[in-house]
This record gives sequence, structure tokens and C-alpha cells, in this order.
Amino acid sequence: MSRQPDSPRQSDLEEFQSATRTGSTTQDTSCTPAENPAFAGEHESIQPTGVAACDISARVGGIHVLGVLHRRPFTIARLTGAITRYKPDVVAIEACSEAISQYHPDNHDATWPPSDELEAAGYATDRIWDVRLAGIDTQEYEIGDEFAQYDSEIFTELGLIESEDELTPSTYHNLDLATIRRWRELTKQRDPEAFQTVLADRDESMAGYLHALADEDDIETIVAAVGVQHLPGILDRLVTPSQIPSEQIEIPPIADYRLFGKESATQYSHIISW
Repeated sequence: MSRQPDSPRQSDLEEFQSATRTGSTTQDTSCTPAENPAFAGEHESIQPTGVAACDISARVGGIHVLGVLHRRPFTIARLTGAITRYKPDVVAIEACSEAISQYHPDNHDATWPPSDELEAAGYATDRIWDVRLAGIDTQEYEIGDEFAQYDSEIFTELGLIESEDELTPSTYHNLDLATIRRWRELTKQRDPEAFQTVLADRDESMAGYLHALADEDDIETIVAAVGVQHLPGILDRLVTPSQIPSEQIEIPPIADYRLFGKESATQYSHIISW
């Protein structure tokens, strides 16, 4: 896939970078980028992704996975930073097909600044040539009130906060992969059934989608944004794809309405493939 400076993709990228920088708090604060080899299977390992000064992200092959808090300004900053740095072929968001369909140009004119990571991804795919938007969370689930209370209990137990009422978004931003793994273990101990439904089953599904995308010939780089507690489960399955059931390895819903050339994109923008 062409990455020439005079390509439509590059000019659109520069336009997107300009929009995300101007008067915005979501500038690219990435560290030195790691190499981006195409996904190659079982021998891949979890590597630093080089996105922002935090440990809640990692890379397996050409898949950069960000563990995020949904609908937070810092999440938007990290996601847009990853998009501008890595120039992905696909931006994969923890969202269903109905959610990503709302960013079809006929339905929504994505504006800046975005309110959440899905809108940020929609803005990027609407403005950067040949970047596609994928929804990788298609599992149905329900989160009970008790499940939502576990975080404050567990983080107090781990010594991350002194009392349960001290839990803030900053607590999550200071996590690393080892701590997230321990958080998941303690969550599973408290409620194995909910852990399986809310986390493990969806880890498997999202990893299957990402693996299938990465195996496509025309996809070299993927930037994915998933809930922070999903991060280790997805990464582990990408490192060892044999853990993913074959029926889970399939292409996810994709918003791809740039099908007829740049000049014709507006005219034919009503077409979308899923």
C-alpha cells in the first residue's frame, strides 16, 4: 500500500493532523515508535507500542492495542496520537456494527473535538484516505451493579488507593500490564460467571477480529482501542492465535465508504459494507 508523500492518503493525514493539533489538547505525545512488522502468527510477542507516556498499551506484530477509559479526553489524545503516528489501515474500536454505522457520512458529520474514541475514529476515517473503521465488540452482555463495584475494592486491596472512595480515572491511567492481570484475576475470583461473560468471551471475540484483519493482504497496521481491563486478554490471544476458536476468527463489521476514488467519495458516500 502506497505511503508516498504526494498520495491522497498522505495529504488527508496532514489535514487530520492539523485539525487535531489546532487549539486542541489531543496532540500526539507519542514516544519513539517501535517497528511495525506485518502480523506473522505464533512467534509474535507483546512489545511496547510507543504511544504516550503510559504502560496501558502494547503491540503484537502490526497491531497496536491501546487499553483505554471510554469517553475520556486522554483516551482521545492517545488514539489520535496513534493514528497520526502509525498511519493505520484500520482503526478498530470496542463498538458494535450499529455504533460505527452512525458515522456513515449520510448520518453524521464527525466534528472536532470528538466526545469519545468512536467519534475520534469516525473523524479520522472520514478525513484520511483509505483508513477504515472496524467495530470489534459484537458480543451481547450485561454488567451488573456488583461487577461495577469490584474495581474500588480490588484497587484498595492492591494498595493502589487507600480507600474505596478514592478511585479516580488517574488510578486507571497509572496501571501497567502486570497490575491489570492481577486486577483481572481478583475480579474472576469474585464473580467467575460475570468475568467470563463481560471480559473473557469478549476478549476472545475482539482478538479473533483483530487476528482476521491482520491476516488480510491489504492490511499492514491496525490501531485498536479497547477497555483497559481487556488489554491482557486480547494481547495474550494475539500472541498465541491457537487460543482463539476458529469460528471467532472473522472480519468484523467495517465502515468503508471510500470505494470510488477520492473525487467520487462524496457522491457515492451512501455505500457502506459490513
